[in-house]
Amino acid sequence: MSTCSQAGSVPAWEQAIFAMDDKGKDFMYETLTARLDESYTMLGTAQRVTRIREHLFTVVPHTECAHVAGGTICTECAESWQVDYEFDDPFPFARTPHRWTVRDLIDGGQLHVADALTLAGTDIAAVVTATGGLMLPDGRVFDTPSAAAIAAQDRDR
Repeated sequence: MSTCSQAGSVPAWEQAIFAMDDKGKDFMYETLTARLDESYTMLGTAQRVTRIREHLFTVVPHTECAHVAGGTICTECAESWQVDYEFDDPFPFARTPHRWTVRDLIDGGQLHVADALTLAGTDIAAVVTATGGLMLPDGRVFDTPSAAAIAAQDRDR
């Protein structure tokens, strides 16, 4: 992290972080807690398995952030993480007013039932279901893209 010797020459990303902090506490390199609903339904059985997992994110400058890989969060990616993850307070970023679902994307015409979505960097595909879920090849149907991606890669089982 670079330091500035001149008054008033604080980088914009630092100004944004500090401006979002209404309690005056420095959140840089602090850990935030979020939950991801990894619940799923087994195709053909209607058996619902409920699983809520806690994840930790460290607040970092955007130049140090992994963005989509997880574990870090910055001003550039905070909005996208909120699509599937529910963050505890205090949260030093603007809250996303609406959490989009697969059902919203179907209703809006961006996705269609039976579309196959391939997980980046793999040959694993999930199929969009009529119930607004993502079905993996093993028959598990997830409500959120992040939960389906984690399950598809067998991460943290």
